[in-house]
Amino acid sequence: MDQADKISQRYDWGFLGLVALLTGIGLMTLYSSVYLSEISLFYKQLSFVALGLVIAIFMGLLDYRFLERLAWPFYFLTLFLLLMVEFFGRSAAGSQRWLSLGAINLQPSELAKLAVVLVLAKFFSHKSAPPNGYGLRDLIPVFLIVAVPMIMVFMQPDLGTAMMIGLTAASVIFLCHLKMKSLVILMISFLTAAPIVYSVVLKEYQRDRVRTFLDPQRDPLGEGYHSIQSMIAVGSGQVFGKGYLQGTQSKLEFLPKHHTDFIFSAFGEEWGFIGALVVLALFTLMVFLGVDIARKSRDKFGSVLAVGCLSLIVWHVIVNIGMEIGVLPVVGVTLPFFSYGGSNLVTNMLAVGVLLSVSYRRHIF
Repeated sequence: MDQADKISQRYDWGFLGLVALLTGIGLMTLYSSVYLSEISLFYKQLSFVALGLVIAIFMGLLDYRFLERLAWPFYFLTLFLLLMVEFFGRSAAGSQRWLSLGAINLQPSELAKLAVVLVLAKFFSHKSAPPNGYGLRDLIPVFLIVAVPMIMVFMQPDLGTAMMIGLTAASVIFLCHLKMKSLVILMISFLTAAPIVYSVVLKEYQRDRVRTFLDPQRDPLGEGYHSIQSMIAVGSGQVFGKGYLQGTQSKLEFLPKHHTDFIFSAFGEEWGFIGALVVLALFTLMVFLGVDIARKSRDKFGSVLAVGCLSLIVWHVIVNIGMEIGVLPVVGVTLPFFSYGGSNLVTNMLAVGVLLSVSYRRHIF
C-alpha cells in the first residue's frame, strides 16, 4: 500500500465532509443575505472558505504534537497583538478590535481563543490530576492564563469573544477532572460575582442588552430591535420556510447584521423549522464526532486539545443560536461556518484542522 492510499484510509473524511457541508449551507445563506446589497462580501467569504479548507486539510496531515512546542510562543504573540490593537487598532461600531495589515484586517481576539486552548492542553497534559481531582490551588496558573487575554479582549470592548474564551476554558477545566468541592466553590463565586459584574464591570449598553433580553418590548426601536426582528424572521419561516432567496427580513433590511450575528435568523426565515432542525442536527453530529476523536486520542495532549477546539466551536453555536431565538442576551457572537468574517472562519478551520490531525494520528502511534 503506497503513502497516498494510507493517507486516504486514515484521514477523517467524515468529519471534513460534515464541515464542508455546513460551510456550503453557510455560503448559500450568506449569498441569499447579501446578493441584493453587498455581493462583494460573498466573494470575499468564498476566498476565506477556500483558504480555510486548505488550512484545515493541511493541518489534518501534520502531527499535532508540534503545537505543544508552539503553545507558549503563540500565546505571547497573541497577547502582543492584542496590545497592538489597543494602540494601533482600527475601530468600527464602537469597538477597537482589528489590526490593519494592508488589505487584511486581522482580529487578534479570534486567535486568543485558540492560544488559550493550546496552552491549557499543554498545562493539563504535563500536570497529572490528583486522585480526587484538581483543587483551586492547582488551577491558579490556569486562571491567570485565561484571565489575561479575557480582560484584554473585554476592554476592546468585545464581551462576546471574552465570554467565548471563558466558556471554552471552563469546558476544558471541567472535563480534566475538577474536585467537586472546587466546582461548588466556583459556581457559588460565579453567582456571587454576577451582580457585581453587572453593576460595576459592564458598560451601560451591555446592561441595556441584559435588560432588553428580559423584556425586549421595553425598547422595541432601540436595544430591543435586534432581538425582536430576529424572532420575527425565525417565526415567519414557520415549518418549511419561505423558500431560498425569498426571505424579506434580510432583503428589506429589517433584520440587522443579517450576514454576521443574525445569519441563522435569515436561514430560518427561508428554510423554516425543518431547515433549522437539519442544521442543528449537523452541529450535534459534529459534537458526537468531535467527542469520539478526543476519546480515542492516543495521548492526553491530543485529547485535551480536541476537547478545547470542539468547545471553541460548540459554544459559538449555542450562544449565537440562543441569542437569535431570544433565550440568551445579544452579545455579538457569530455562527461558525455561516457568519461572514475572515478571522473567525480561519480560526474555526484551524480548530477543525487540529481535530482532523488528532483523528488521523490515532492510527499512527
